[in-house]
Amino acid sequence: MSRGVNGIFDGVRVVELASGIAAPYATMFLADHGADVVKLEPPDGDPYRSEPGFQVFNRNKRSAVVANPADEERLLATADVIVVDQPGRASSIKAAHPGAIVVAMAPWGDDTSRSGDPATADLLAAECGLMWNQQSYTEAPIHLVLPLVSYGQAMLGALAIASALFARERDGVAPLYEVSGVAGGAAIQIGEHQPVGSVDERPGSAPMGSKGRVPCYRLFEAQDGRWLFVACGTARFYERLVTLIGRPDLIGDPRLPSPPWGLLDPDPVAVLAPILEEAFSTRDRDEWLSALREADVPAQPVLSRAEFLESSIVEANDLDVSVSHPDLGEIQMMGVPIVTEARPGSVRDRAPLLGEHTEELAGDDHRPATGSGQGDLPLAGAKVVDLASFIAGPVISRHLGMLGAEVVKIEAPGGDPFRAIGPMFTAWNQAKRSIVLDLKVEEDRALGHRLLSRADAVIENFRPGVAARLGVDAETLKDLNPDLVQLTSPGYGSDESMADAPAFDPLMQALGGIMEAQGGDAEPVFLTIAVHDVLTPLLGAFGVVAALYHRLRTGEVTRVRTSLAQTSAAAQAAELVRYEGAPEALRGGWDFAGPSEDRCWVDDGAGGFEFVDGDLRATVTKTGLINHPLAAANGLVTRSEYPDVGALFQFGQLVKGAGAAPSASPALDEHRAEILAELDG
Repeated sequence: MSRGVNGIFDGVRVVELASGIAAPYATMFLADHGADVVKLEPPDGDPYRSEPGFQVFNRNKRSAVVANPADEERLLATADVIVVDQPGRASSIKAAHPGAIVVAMAPWGDDTSRSGDPATADLLAAECGLMWNQQSYTEAPIHLVLPLVSYGQAMLGALAIASALFARERDGVAPLYEVSGVAGGAAIQIGEHQPVGSVDERPGSAPMGSKGRVPCYRLFEAQDGRWLFVACGTARFYERLVTLIGRPDLIGDPRLPSPPWGLLDPDPVAVLAPILEEAFSTRDRDEWLSALREADVPAQPVLSRAEFLESSIVEANDLDVSVSHPDLGEIQMMGVPIVTEARPGSVRDRAPLLGEHTEELAGDDHRPATGSGQGDLPLAGAKVVDLASFIAGPVISRHLGMLGAEVVKIEAPGGDPFRAIGPMFTAWNQAKRSIVLDLKVEEDRALGHRLLSRADAVIENFRPGVAARLGVDAETLKDLNPDLVQLTSPGYGSDESMADAPAFDPLMQALGGIMEAQGGDAEPVFLTIAVHDVLTPLLGAFGVVAALYHRLRTGEVTRVRTSLAQTSAAAQAAELVRYEGAPEALRGGWDFAGPSEDRCWVDDGAGGFEFVDGDLRATVTKTGLINHPLAAANGLVTRSEYPDVGALFQFGQLVKGAGAAPSASPALDEHRAEILAELDG
């Protein structure tokens, strides 16, 4: 029964049997875009109600207190979608409600040896390898001030729900999917891999500590004591940087092979890092930023969260909104981080009071749509063209391919610049076919247009103006294929003042206040997890699937907009909630061990570490999640063969129940002949 929201998921009833962060955050995305999300709570409520983050993750929802199984069962019977995070409950709920979509979101997975174990965001981060993988000065785990595993699980869960709704609308199925917290850990470490036949302990420290691992892709302190991040992610940017500091002789220096990504070893770090540090110590930060911008070298200042919230980025992208609460007063929080232009989401209502809608829902007459059977890959048959490069854009189409879409990656001559990274590139580009087309050349552009004319969706992350020069701008594509769902993902979103600035993940880490928050009162910290590059794809894939669902249901086509800037708010949604009397969000420090003695790492006495969270403990994984038994137990690992790097274990299908693992990443132009044959056919 529609409540007149007129959003993409208008008329869809989601019943949430969950607490804390991950599952409520997942359903928030549905609620923002029109779904009627009913939160079922026990008489004493969701324990997370005491936290500021509750106000953002539960906005636009209704709350009903269920005092007995009969009340719960009656409301579950009204659900199109049921989301449950209690281990082991999903299968029994599915058996009782076979026509409903069910998404299980237990922390350790529903069918593992750890399923019944208690879990917190910190314990998941320890077990999933985040604490050890974070670059540091010392051989010790680092406690991250953001609950990134929970955020990754949430966004992956939202994608799973949207994909299930699409499959139900098209195929009449009602699947049971599982998105565990461990899958969330895999989603935010999607580039992780391991050569078959070896298990390597990851390095726990780096020569430049938490500033970065690559000497031209790292934090620098300027003469005035303020910090900036310089992100030379390509050889061209590197050459501009060394020319700017008056050292063009470093171009081609045999001590500095294959910049920038060939500079990871200690010897080139020892050569280049002191040269750059000395150069940046000679001028104030703003002077350097002006010079770097003029030279078109990617760089941004390190800001606090408060400075980020006052920035043009937040204003232009509507990333800060307020709602009125009867007890807390005005609450400021993240706006909607995904834009679906034809049917935009909105923050309409505050989070509900405990049981606020119990009576209202007692007489509810919502009659859910139903399906039958599990189905297979939910996006099977959908055709996607990937025009994106680097990480964030390509991983969007990787996730769509994982769920069954047929993805063609169009690459310029020479290929995606990040092919040089090797095994990580293969992880970011699974489930695709590759063809090289020079869209500056008329003949190749015509071939590209033919592919796009038959596609259901296109992904691009060009800097402003590039798409028009290549003949793949929004208006051209709309004329070419009026039914095409277009996803555009420029780095800084709708902020025109930043339109010409290059965008990479650490630049938004710096601008968004994430580096400053992790560093606390010490120097800022570059997070090893490429926060924006791994969360933007989850948000983008959710947006594309939501748009495909909307097109299927109504015939209306909508363009989708995401950006690294929008993700910067979504990556710290709980931490950006403000109201009078709200506790300050957690801040870190130098090689941050944890916020208290009962919430930090300890030596396990056997050469390893444990993380203590009150009375609970978890092992700090040193060998990466890809090697953890929980990854295999959750069905997350696949083996892929590559002619250049050999056999690798990589993450595969992240949504259990949604089909087989994705195929291996393609070689450059590998599928040219078959793609052209299909066009001719």
